[in-house]
Order: sequence, then structure tokens, then C-alpha cells
Amino acid sequence: MSYTFYYDESNNIRSLYLTRGRFNTDSHDNPSPCFVLAGIAHKGDQAKSNCEELIDSLILSPSAKELKFNQVAKGGFLDNLKSAKVTKILSWLVDSDYYLHYMNLNMEYWSLVDIIDDCCSHADRYGMLNYAPAGGRRAYVDYHKDALYYLMGKYKPEFLAVLSKHRYPNVKPKNAAPFVKRLNEIVKKNRQVSARVGGKVSKEDLSRTISLSKLFDMCRNIEALDMVYTTEPFKLIDGLSVFYRHSIGLFASSQHIFDNEFEIEKSFKEIASLDGLLGSSDFKFVDSKQYPAVQISDVISGLLKNYFTFVAKASVPGIMEAKNSLTDKQVHCLSLLQKLIEKSDDERPEFLYYVMSQIEHHKHVVFMFGKDAKDEFFQVVEAGTRKV
Repeated sequence: MSYTFYYDESNNIRSLYLTRGRFNTDSHDNPSPCFVLAGIAHKGDQAKSNCEELIDSLILSPSAKELKFNQVAKGGFLDNLKSAKVTKILSWLVDSDYYLHYMNLNMEYWSLVDIIDDCCSHADRYGMLNYAPAGGRRAYVDYHKDALYYLMGKYKPEFLAVLSKHRYPNVKPKNAAPFVKRLNEIVKKNRQVSARVGGKVSKEDLSRTISLSKLFDMCRNIEALDMVYTTEPFKLIDGLSVFYRHSIGLFASSQHIFDNEFEIEKSFKEIASLDGLLGSSDFKFVDSKQYPAVQISDVISGLLKNYFTFVAKASVPGIMEAKNSLTDKQVHCLSLLQKLIEKSDDERPEFLYYVMSQIEHHKHVVFMFGKDAKDEFFQVVEAGTRKV
């Protein structure tokens, strides 16, 4: 089955880098770690539902040249759920022959995970790990990536100072072991804080911390960080074109219509003759004013960026408190988003793509789908605490 995909992006920061011991994005107004490439899709070449009719029914300001997210919603995600226009758009999409698709990238998480991959590769080289009790290598690796991201969030200034001192990701072989040792000192600090203040760190977080420290102990003599290493210091993410290409690759026989993104389009043109996927795929970049489905995709990408930012920043108790405090209007709007996600997942699970930590997956299913927080946390996170 081929589809026609319409895309817009939200929070395309172009690059993520370290500056003066901080992420460059930390100085932004309402900084978010999330980049979202999202929109709507339908089967074949033509949809039955008419996007232009939906936009007309919203009765936008006469000065509006096209539908944009900021015309139908303000504030953060919980405020977005109060919007009658957002509710109307979601309701229309649920009843239409359109599906939702999205890719959520937590850029801060993604910029760190190679550290764990390198450490596990080092441990594998010397036969230090048995992954079977943890449910396999992937489960173990993901669990410790989540633990590292947790530590970064809790001790962000100190953590980023270590990255900056070692010119991350330009960590040369001679500096690999000192780099891991310094990170381990932060990990052990978290254990000491827990012991000193009498359980202020949760049992689950303490378990993750202990397991991460054990992994770093195994890597006290690590020779190199091959996956981490790049020649340019401090540059964590240099462009996001790989995720546009990935979206095309997931449905290579479909048509892909992106809102104008000139840097991405330029990079694709430069490599299309050498790239088998781009050279043979049907994609284009367009002026959204001429494509109502791309305008609706702008609303979807903005809404989902706010949602995944909310998920990334809120604690598990905060997520549960927010869910229990929703008004009837907010509950209705959220239920429509849930139905749209489920409708799309039933059609093709590949429509929904995540690059985020385990704890974010946990918070997502608790808030969006009403899963039991304790049961889900045990399945998603505590499974990684088994001895290895």
C-alpha cells in the first residue's frame, strides 16, 4: 500500500551544540529538547476528505493567509487542550480518511546515547556482560541510556561541564577513560545523596544509578569512544536532514510532501544522484499556502511538539497530577488525540516513531492511554535492574 504524506516540522533548531557549558538551546524562550516532524497522510494519491473545507470551517482571522498552529492554540500543551479549534481539527481527522504520522526526537537524549553504546561495546570486547537476565542486549542498553539521560537532567550544569571540558563529542582515545571516570563520579554522587538524605532519590532511580555506575566501573580502562567521536568539538547535532530521509525511507514507494525547508531541500539535491533512496523516491518541498493538508500538518506538528515537551519535562507524579486535573473540555480533546493515534497505529505502526528515553515512553503511555503508572514503570524501566 502506498500513501501520500504531508509534513511540517516544529522546533527545527538546525544544530545542537555546547557553548559555555550549556546547550545553545538553553537560552531560547521556552526551550524544548524535542524536534517533531509530523503531519497527516492518506492512502493512495487522493483523499476523500477535503482539508480546505475544514480550514474554512475554522473561520480564521481575515488577515490570516493560511492556517498556522499559533492561530488555533496558545501556551503549552495543557492550554492547547482547551482550544475549541484544536478539538474541531482532531475530531475531523478522527472521522476522515486521514491518518496521523509523527517522528519525535529528543535531541538532548539522542546526543548522549552513543556513550552507552561505546561502553557496552568495550564490555563486550572483554566478555564482562551477560545480557540474558536483563532481557537481551537491547533492553540493557536502552535502560542505561535512560539512566544516563536521567543523570544529565538532574545534574545538568555539572554534567554539561564535563562534556565541555572533554570537548565532547571530540573525545580522543587518550581522554576516553578520564571522561568516563568523571561521569561516574557524578553517578556516584547521586548514590551518596540518596544515602545522606534518607531516600530522597526514588528506589527506581537509585537502582538505575547503581547499575550505570557498575557499567562505568567496567569501562575504567576504555581505550576509545568510537561511536561518540567526531572531529568537531562541542557540535552535538549538525542538521536534521537524516530524519527527513528516514521518513522517506520508511515508506519509499509513497509520495512525501514537505513544507518548504530550503536547507534540507538543498542537501537532498546535492546528494540525490549518489543516494539510491533519494534518487528513486517521490518527494517535494512546497509552499504550504498552496497545500491545505500541509497547513493542517503545521497544527499537528506544533501540538505534538508541545505534547512531547510536556512529557519530557514533567515528572511521573506531575504527569499523573496533570491528568487527574483536566477539565471535561481538556479530557475530550485529549481523547480525540488518543483516538487519532490509535487509528493511525492500527493502520501502520510505522506512522509513529520515537527517539526518546524509556521514562518518556512510560510517561507517554500513562498520560495518553491511562496506563497504570506503577505497572507500566515496572515493565518499562524496572526490567532493566536485573543483575548482569
